[in-house]
Amino acid sequence: MPKVKVLQSNFSAGELAPQAYGRVDIARYPHAAKRLVNVISRTLGGAVKRPGSQFIAATKDSAKRSRLIPYIINRNQAYMLEVGDLYLRVFKTDGTQIASGGSPYEISTPYTEAYVSALDYSQGEDTMYLFHSSVYPKRLRTFGDAKWDCSDAPFTTTPFAELGDYPAANLTLSANTVGTGRTMTAASDVFLASDVGRAILWNAGIFVITAFTDTQHVIGEVKVVFDSTAIPSGSWNLDSSPQATLTPSAKDPVGASITLTMSANGWRAGDVGKFVRVNAGLAKITGYTDALNVAATIVKELTSTTAAPALAWTLESSMWNATNGYPRTGTMHQQRLVVGGTTKNPQTIAGSRTGEPLDFTKGTNDDDAFVFTIDTTQDKAGPINFISSSRDLQVFTDGGEFSIRAGVEKPLTPTNVQCKPESGHGSSGVKPVKVGKETLFAQRAGRKLRAFGYHYDEDGYKSPDLTTLSEHITETGVASIAFQQEPEPVVWVALNNGRLISLTLDRDLDVIAWDRHETDGAVESVATVPAGDTEQVWMIVRRKLGNGSIVRYVERLQSSWYPIYGTGSPNYDAYPVADEPFNWGFTLDSAVTGDDAAGKTTWTGLGHLEGKTVRCLADGINMGEFTVTSGQIVLPRTAKRVLIGLWFAPRIELLRPEIQAGAGTSQADAISTNEFTIRVFNTLGAVINDEEVIPGRITGPTQLDQPPELFSGDKRGSTIGWNAETEVSITQAAPYPFHLLAIIRSVTVNG
Repeated sequence: MPKVKVLQSNFSAGELAPQAYGRVDIARYPHAAKRLVNVISRTLGGAVKRPGSQFIAATKDSAKRSRLIPYIINRNQAYMLEVGDLYLRVFKTDGTQIASGGSPYEISTPYTEAYVSALDYSQGEDTMYLFHSSVYPKRLRTFGDAKWDCSDAPFTTTPFAELGDYPAANLTLSANTVGTGRTMTAASDVFLASDVGRAILWNAGIFVITAFTDTQHVIGEVKVVFDSTAIPSGSWNLDSSPQATLTPSAKDPVGASITLTMSANGWRAGDVGKFVRVNAGLAKITGYTDALNVAATIVKELTSTTAAPALAWTLESSMWNATNGYPRTGTMHQQRLVVGGTTKNPQTIAGSRTGEPLDFTKGTNDDDAFVFTIDTTQDKAGPINFISSSRDLQVFTDGGEFSIRAGVEKPLTPTNVQCKPESGHGSSGVKPVKVGKETLFAQRAGRKLRAFGYHYDEDGYKSPDLTTLSEHITETGVASIAFQQEPEPVVWVALNNGRLISLTLDRDLDVIAWDRHETDGAVESVATVPAGDTEQVWMIVRRKLGNGSIVRYVERLQSSWYPIYGTGSPNYDAYPVADEPFNWGFTLDSAVTGDDAAGKTTWTGLGHLEGKTVRCLADGINMGEFTVTSGQIVLPRTAKRVLIGLWFAPRIELLRPEIQAGAGTSQADAISTNEFTIRVFNTLGAVINDEEVIPGRITGPTQLDQPPELFSGDKRGSTIGWNAETEVSITQAAPYPFHLLAIIRSVTVNG
């Protein structure tokens, strides 16, 4: 067979899973690779070396995990938060850590190390709400770089319902078997006359009170057998509302103080703060007088002062407490704060009043708050993990994905909530991210990343798997997800094993490209934050020093660094406008930079890499390897500008080409790659199959004391021999810029 030239100009299909190497028949095969390491597949085509990371600071406690959360006011004012065991620290987008009194500024939080990974958050303007099922929702605000407040969100009203009471007393049941005439004895005074008709619930057991003896004894019927005759305090529930007639002293106006009187003893001191729904109105209890009377404030006008018999009125209390749990997740949607997923009501969602995120007063008016429970008869229902705001309200549960919407072109109101099951994949505990009109979430097992988005052709949502052709890439499960919109649309994913991977995603250009990234450490958290016209990627990385100690660092991928002292972005106000020197960016990890106008050989500030072998670019020249001792290295010559950090290399391994000939496929035939040509842009140190085709150092009189000139264009190489794999790998031998645009292979197939 004559020579055939095979061109690969893009990697829009990313790294292909080994299990898919036989799928030469699919359209994405020619645009995939066997391995894509430390490069980012570009939407324009080709692949560019990922930015190296800049060392920012050590975390507060290297022995404990922490997490990064972005706090965004606008694109020019944003912070990155380090949230760890009972603390929060703050970083600015210029890479500085906010300090106070010479030490890192921090505030205390109620979130332990175990809670931090399950923490959810939602931000509206300059206010962030924090959610965890075991902690009352917090409100985080800033009043200056070193003035932050994290305290209980000051809700005027939390979601409430008829939940009954949880008296603090041990109970003893005369007999736990089904039957009448059973006696329930309390260790303290907890029963009242109006409890007759109410039920005591404990696990599966049900005891209906039929007679009141005294405050410590009631008689009733066991409807469902109890596990034991001994019932511990705080674990049992006196359900529904007191069974007595209720008379309000007035019906209006809103804000008026009234008295609510029962026909039999029924009020408890703990009822203060609860709500009474009576005669189509609503009142909030403000004071306890005695077991017959309480003071209240009218929240919604009553229709009359007529006495309401038992079962015609309800006593309702907050759905959030230490027993029932607190919201697991929340988001801002259509000017409402929407929360859900408490321990007691894992499938219930509550929305605040429109424009009033701190008020969950229920009603029937369009701007009133609402409480809605996902249909538990749905096969795909399960505990709510996350709520996300998009075209509709999106709900991600253990069992499936749901959309909540109102009527056509209408906002959600208490009377028009419509919940539809959309897909049944289930989600993990990793916070989803918005990418365009889709919401990316990790499937329940954490292995697949799906894109939940509305499709007009079906008038519904789909959740396609983005890892179909790269199922190996997330093998250990997803731990953290973040989306970087600029300069490339890239989804960054930290895995449970500490590996970092990325997904270049552009639906319009049909780019779904997975790449893997390796560093001398493990990435435990990843987050993005806007900084002017671009977006920064921040990480918490666990590394091992030369002495064996384990450390955790806050680092960020840094795409800006100029190798020559005194150079940087040009002054655009100058005339004529100067040429912009080429920006090399960081080409090393956990790196630091240094400048010295006179030049020097000893460079300090490397204590975070003590005992590690590092690389150094000095005035743009690769100086080789050094071991950090006492936080410093010594160069063999003076330098004015240096970049010092951990080495990482890009690597691209191509797939076996598929060539159709008269005899059919070229698969399994011996192939000779006679010649290859790589087309690069601003690249140095490129190596193909262990042959350096673009040297990292160019000699000559004009190159003395100057960094090597970056190369753009075509470079050729050749190989000898036949093999069945025809492997081609492109890598780099020095910490220089690297950008592969295309590769052309001249191959011969021996049938």
